[in-house]
Amino acid sequence: MKKTVSDWFPFYYGWVIVGVSFITTIVNYGIWWSFPIFYVNILSEFGWSRAATATIFTVGSVVYGFGSLVAGTLVDKFGPRKLIPAACFLLAFGCLIGSISTQRWHFYVAYGVFMGLGVICAGYVPITVALSNWFVKKRGTALGIGLAGNVAPPLLAVPIQHLISTIGWRGSYAILAAIVIVVIAPLTGVFMRTRPQDLGLEPEGSKIATEAENGFKMVRPGRGVENEIVNKEWVETDWSLFKGMKTHPFWLLVGVTITLSTGAGMIMHHLVALVVDLGQSEELAAFIFSLAGLMAAAGRLGGFLADRLGREVTFTIVTSLFLGSALGLMIIIHGGQIWLFYIYAITFGLGFGLSSPALSCAAADLFGGRRFGSILGFVNIGFGVGQGAGAWLGGAIFDHTGSYRLAVMTAIPLFALMCLFFWLAGPRKVRKVVSPNS
Repeated sequence: MKKTVSDWFPFYYGWVIVGVSFITTIVNYGIWWSFPIFYVNILSEFGWSRAATATIFTVGSVVYGFGSLVAGTLVDKFGPRKLIPAACFLLAFGCLIGSISTQRWHFYVAYGVFMGLGVICAGYVPITVALSNWFVKKRGTALGIGLAGNVAPPLLAVPIQHLISTIGWRGSYAILAAIVIVVIAPLTGVFMRTRPQDLGLEPEGSKIATEAENGFKMVRPGRGVENEIVNKEWVETDWSLFKGMKTHPFWLLVGVTITLSTGAGMIMHHLVALVVDLGQSEELAAFIFSLAGLMAAAGRLGGFLADRLGREVTFTIVTSLFLGSALGLMIIIHGGQIWLFYIYAITFGLGFGLSSPALSCAAADLFGGRRFGSILGFVNIGFGVGQGAGAWLGGAIFDHTGSYRLAVMTAIPLFALMCLFFWLAGPRKVRKVVSPNS
């Protein structure tokens, strides 16, 4: 019998996919989320307004958002093993363009045409599709670990800031491009696979899923939680993008991504500038940004909560953390102590980190299938558009008021609204998390 790459490892190969996903996202999104670090240096060199400079990331975010549909369509057709390495070259080329940019439109090309499209095609959409195929029972756990790199990149803020201080922001972009080409592209080309069947394996938890689909609720002592199918007709539907678009849960998920990312974007992309405005050093600002990334990674690792508490309860916890962080930031702006920034970083980071596995699980519960990539891609358009809108709106508010106070106040109702949308989408009405004692 011919050996496959899975024979190299003494454990389920899906966990290799999880590990490769983590490394890929932490590097690629590390570059993407490092914009607030470069933002301060670009402001200093060119003297543009904050709104105009933040528009660079807005353009990239809009392309990132609409590129989600491109990424979903391409991953359904070619699989992540081909798509991700190719996308890495787009990302690297965007970095190289950024390193030689002297006009705003140069940055628009770098972040919009290349980096935004490169990150999404090598990031959230193809990786979520792959991990959802490899895992059933532990889907939330796998997505939480594999996508931890999506939000852990602020951890790279300190080394990137050190790199910029040593060789300048232009040289730093060139170094980051080399890392993507030399490390990430080959790694994903060798180890990534779309589904376990490609290697003659079965998805983790597939036996449980099959039992449930046949009308049995198999809950064994010591086995932990299971997913009970509540709406068999819905689950058996061969979902396509156009079928999904005819349902209310689909558009409610889009609403979740828009409200979440707009509220977070108004705060997150201006955090470094906000800390510096309060008279603190860029190094401290980078550390606070990194701490938020560390907490976001911890939040991602809490993806198992979506498997144990259910998607809606977990997302309610997410909302509470977001609201707490926004209220803490309001206290800081009104003259609170600087140490409150650490509290903000912890609560915001945990909330942002935990949001993705809860939302990804909900989308897979509702619309999982062979064309899940294009569905998830469309839903994620809202995230990119919201990020861009939030980054621009936060800068515009500062330019007009001289403060980020109104931006933070605007984020609070958006966070409340996203929670309402999530509950109305109702993944529990399709697949319900069941405890062993229920």
